[in-house]
Amino acid sequence: MRKPDLIRRLISIVSALLVLGTFALPALAAQKATLIAKVVAQLPEDPNDPAWEDADVLAVPLAPQAVVKPRAYEVGVTALEVRALYASERLAFRLQWQDPQRDGMAGQVAAFRDAVAVEFPALPAAGIPYFAMGEPDRPVTLYQWKADFQSAPAADVDERYPLMIADWYPFSGRGPGEIAEAADYGSPAGDRTFITAWAAGNALADQELQQRTAVEKLAAKGFGSVTSVPPQDQDGAARAIWQDGVWTVVISVPREQEEFLFERGMTVPVAFAAWDGAHRERGGEKGVSTWYFLSLEQPVDPLRAYGAPLAVFAGVGLLQFAGLRRWRRTPGAATPG
Repeated sequence: MRKPDLIRRLISIVSALLVLGTFALPALAAQKATLIAKVVAQLPEDPNDPAWEDADVLAVPLAPQAVVKPRAYEVGVTALEVRALYASERLAFRLQWQDPQRDGMAGQVAAFRDAVAVEFPALPAAGIPYFAMGEPDRPVTLYQWKADFQSAPAADVDERYPLMIADWYPFSGRGPGEIAEAADYGSPAGDRTFITAWAAGNALADQELQQRTAVEKLAAKGFGSVTSVPPQDQDGAARAIWQDGVWTVVISVPREQEEFLFERGMTVPVAFAAWDGAHRERGGEKGVSTWYFLSLEQPVDPLRAYGAPLAVFAGVGLLQFAGLRRWRRTPGAATPG
């Protein structure tokens, strides 16, 4: 191959690589374990809101939690599809997974709930903690949606056993012959002392919390340290739909957390977990993920967004022009035909 032809071919290859790099590298980066949360004017609360269709999608495989007791060696939920959006004050995740049976406990003692959770470091500046419940010096924050919280107003004992006979519940505020609901014990005429767990501050029995939100905010500093935050700090919100064997859950959290702010352009580790009530999963028996990354999209200046590719094309054109001029000045160069 003659030297002028070699130069021309090299110029073409370099030009092609520059163009390829401009458009292919962002596509390759999108395949990493990063979820991009796009900014919206208002967060969609409905899991089926069309706004979610434009959100970035992250496929998250789940594995049984087999590190500490109680372990799980097989779980019902093996994958989640996660999307995220954020607005001025809140950040929302939409989590979707296959589950052929809807489990909300429904007033039964020997029943288990479907649930899903989002986890992130409570102090991102302190470094990335262990994904399984954090570490003493690197705590984590969790928001767990519970199917029975969402259905709490209609999932008491009498809904499970509609033919039950009532006598009298004297400390519920109900009259003789009326079936008392758990929430009645928190009314002015009731006495929550007779729902002992509620009186002791257990969020799992807190009827006021369950009627306000379907998600519980928790804090952890390692295995066995999970603690529900006080009722006044329960700032999560959730809404879920089970349809055709699929759960779709939206969990929203404040961008302003206790120790940091989900800022625009910020990247934060996130992890996920899910429980399948039909498999009797609870506590540590669950499907878990390792850390992924959530990046809050930084709105881009249109001039920069469209100007950069144009600048690359202009640079490629100048490179080709300069190369061809040099090639034409080379002694013995043939005229292109």
